[in-house]
Amino acid sequence: MLIKSKGFTDKELDRFRALQRTSFDILETMAASLKEGQTEKEVTKALVRAYRDAGASSFFHLPVALFGERTALPGKWPVGKFFPKSKSLEKGDSVILDAAPLFDGYLVDTSYSFCFGEDAVHAEMMQNLGSFRGKVKDAVNAGATFKEIADDVLADFESFGYEPSHTKHPGEVLGHRAVKAANLPFTWRLNGFDGLSLTWFGMKDKLAMSGLGRRSPLWNSSKASMHKPHDGLWLVEPHAGLGPVGAKWEDILVIDGGKATWLDDEVPHMYQWQQIAAGADYGPRAQAIAAE
Repeated sequence: MLIKSKGFTDKELDRFRALQRTSFDILETMAASLKEGQTEKEVTKALVRAYRDAGASSFFHLPVALFGERTALPGKWPVGKFFPKSKSLEKGDSVILDAAPLFDGYLVDTSYSFCFGEDAVHAEMMQNLGSFRGKVKDAVNAGATFKEIADDVLADFESFGYEPSHTKHPGEVLGHRAVKAANLPFTWRLNGFDGLSLTWFGMKDKLAMSGLGRRSPLWNSSKASMHKPHDGLWLVEPHAGLGPVGAKWEDILVIDGGKATWLDDEVPHMYQWQQIAAGADYGPRAQAIAAE
């Protein structure tokens, strides 16, 4: 089997959980180390090295660093705009770090969003995005279709006055599958993505859109998502934009027998929401520890 997308054993789920934590640790450590004047290119190069040192064999997509207004994905946003630029980090910038490493075929995709400085708009946006962790899980458990859930998120974004920046992600996705790919002795890349995984994602989605298949690995507002939630691991990633400010979170939702649970509640954004609710600093925890 080249790609496994469901029926994961407890041991495999434990491995996904451990690797997701590893990925978050790398992103949060990098966030804590950021200095004014660093560029997106410098940060993504450092992230690649950190993931390689942690054992990543490849990447579903290469690490992404977005600073300032680029976190909101303004205007038209083709895939190439996700690639790092020479943009320098400034005080008050929103920051999104995102990486999708492959560890022995296990694909985890994580995002870390914070403000380099203080910005009440970003803090409020992060707190509002927190509501979707419960809403999405509850909607799955209530039997809503993937399309209904994606559409409801769009409606909620409109009520907040946010642009749904995740609709500018490849596939316009609210979420996508986390998979275990065959650990081949070779890899290849297509437009910055892992060739094997991207080919599988594209083929499955095209079949679903044409009506020849029923299981798109993408979760969005398209007709291919007009179905009850499919079992497996789903990387949910609501991403909001408001003017020059963007924020998001992303982690793995487990659906088994049509019922949903989050793979792990010890994720950075859970800590951030608690800090924001308490009126406290919600920046990288490594930064907070160093300040003690």
